[in-house]
Amino acid sequence: MAKIMQCDCGHVVRGETDDELVANVQRHAREVHDMEITREQVLAMARHE
Repeated sequence: MAKIMQCDCGHVVRGETDDELVANVQRHAREVHDMEITREQVLAMARHE
């Protein structure tokens, strides 16, 4: 089941697996906000789509 995380900037990040979601969120955080986010932080904020 897909998971999503909505960034504070309003961008919604999706992933079919936890690994895909974490990679997508980490890439968004790095490229758009110049910040790092841990796997644990991503999964704590994620919810099922």
